[in-house]
Formats: sequence, C-alpha cells, structure tokens
Amino acid sequence: MIARRKPAPVFYVDESIFSNTLVAALTAAGIAFDRIGTTVPFGAPDDVWLSHCGKHGYLALTRDQRIRYRSLEKRALMEHGVGCFTFTQGQATAEQCAGRIIDLAPRMMAIGASQPRPFLYTFGSQGGLAKVTLR
Repeated sequence: MIARRKPAPVFYVDESIFSNTLVAALTAAGIAFDRIGTTVPFGAPDDVWLSHCGKHGYLALTRDQRIRYRSLEKRALMEHGVGCFTFTQGQATAEQCAGRIIDLAPRMMAIGASQPRPFLYTFGSQGGLAKVTLR
C-alpha cells in the first residue's frame, strides 16, 4: 500500500503582516497561502479572520507583538483551533519580515503538520521560533 503524503499546510496572511513584498516572496517560494482582502475583508475583527483560519486549517501569520499577552486573542486562537506564528520585531521592514518568514517556513510547516492546534509561536529578526503557552 502506498502512503499518501499530506498536503503542506496553507498559511493565512493577516492584515497586520500583509505586504505586497510578503505576498510576492510566498508566491516566488511556491508556498500556498490565503490572505486578508481576498476571502476576509480588510478591517475584519480578529475573531472573523481567526474563525476563517480555524475552519480551513490555515496557519496564521501575524505581526501582533502583543498577542502573547492578550487573553482575548489567545482565547480566540484556542476557540477556533488555530496554529499561529507571530512576528514580534516591530521596526523590521517588509523585506526583513518576508525574508524571515521564507527562512522559517519549512520549520513552520513541519510544526503545522505535526503539532495539535491551537498553538502560538513567536519569532523575530533573528533566532528561531519560540512557543508560547496559551492557557
């Protein structure tokens, strides 16, 4: 019997991290993604786009530096069963942010394919991914 390979996880680019630079980098790298402004309108509340991510099994990409400290946002991640990666380097350019995501994407996809959701990881301009406790 031939084992079927699971498809690679799909990312969701949230409004806080959205840039044409990131969209171009993900596209050039052949990484599957959905993004704000196509299936969820710009300005949608967190609960709306997180629900969308949970429903479709997307890995959320965000640039919310404070998400790991906000109980309402962490609760929304848990409620909707979302796997989330958040960039915490506030002063980074769109190019730097996109570069880090492309560098870390294989690790993010491995986590997304192997770890139960919900989960939250942070990352900055250097270093790796840091897991955040949601409870």
